[in-house]
Formats: sequence, C-alpha cells, structure tokens
Amino acid sequence: DGVAVDASYVLSAGVDSEVLLAAVRTAYPDALVAGFGSDMAVLKGVGHPRVLTDGWGLTKAHGWQGVGHTRMATESAVTPAGCHPYAVGPGQCMVHNGSFANHATIRRGLRAAGVPFDSENDTEVGARFIAKLLSEGRDIESALKELCSTFDGFYTLLVSNRDSFAVVRDAIACKPAVIAETDDWVAMASEYRALAALPGVEKARIWEPEPEVVYAWQR
Repeated sequence: DGVAVDASYVLSAGVDSEVLLAAVRTAYPDALVAGFGSDMAVLKGVGHPRVLTDGWGLTKAHGWQGVGHTRMATESAVTPAGCHPYAVGPGQCMVHNGSFANHATIRRGLRAAGVPFDSENDTEVGARFIAKLLSEGRDIESALKELCSTFDGFYTLLVSNRDSFAVVRDAIACKPAVIAETDDWVAMASEYRALAALPGVEKARIWEPEPEVVYAWQR
C-alpha cells in the first residue's frame, strides 16, 4: 500500500522492511529512501516548517517517539536529500547540529566497505557509521562512544530507534542542547523554549548534557 505525502510516498507491505527496501531500490533506483522500518515514518521537505507540517498532517500523528528538525544547510544542497533526519538503518534515525570535519575521509572508508550513500551531507556519514556498528551487534551507547573517538568537529547528536533514544555532544560541547525528563517522558532540544509548552515541564529535571557523555533511554 502507498500513501502520497507531497512528493513522498509512505509504503507498507506484509514483508520485512529490508525486503521492501530492496524491492523499492530495484524498481526505482533513483528514488531517495528517506527511512525504513516496521513502525517508523520519515518525512522530509524544503520550505517553511509550518507549511510542511500542516501539509503532512502531523497534528494527527501518534506514537511513542517523535523527532523534528529544521536547519540552515551548511554542508549540503538545499534539497530533501540534504534534510534531516537521516534514517539509514531499520527503524533508526539521527539528527545533527554541527559539522564533521573529517566526514570525507570516513565516507571513503565506509564506501570501500560497501556502505551506500544517498547524499553528500556530512550528517549522513555519521548516520551510516552508527547504523553499520548497530548492524554488527553494537549497542547505541558504544556506537556513539566510537563515533566520538572517530569523528572530528563540533556537534550535538540525537539518535533514536524503535527501542531507544540517545544524545551525545562533542568534547567541546559548543552546540547547544538541553534535556528535560519526567516520570512520563523525556525530551531534548537545542533551546529550552522548545520544551516550555510540554505537559508537566515545570516539574521536570532539566539539564545541559555534558561533553562526550552518552545519555540513553530504553523504551
């Protein structure tokens, strides 16, 4: 089944998501795959955030986790392929504030290992790096620690999959981040004002993540 959303299609079928992904790549080799998984939908676009979210009907969305991201492109073309999140593993997605200085070198190494790429965005390199480690059996915390020891630059990362949600900053931690947590929910944003309207935020534990410390929550 397929549902058209702008120039995107959300496809579903009674098969494993990676089988469906392979079929799509075979049938439409030039199509950008925004994300795949058994219970995840990824929507990307270029334009005013309110226009995009209204067009996608996000007020009707439901689930246990959501990731939203807006950005000014600095390391890629202004196209949907350059938009966040990068969802390159099954049920996984990553958003990134900052810049990876050595992404071209790491991209070459990943390509030599058979890892495909859909864009020239530095964030995709980080997402592919993490997805590869997770596919090899690593957990999200060790994968993010290895990213910190491998990638140069300044960044705040948020990585989620169907079972976990994690945040990490580089050693300098110059990119802003704030986390709020209650008994019912956890949320992360670049600025507190993005969290201020959340229910019960006045009772939340609120803090700024420490440099190179991986904060992770399990479903």
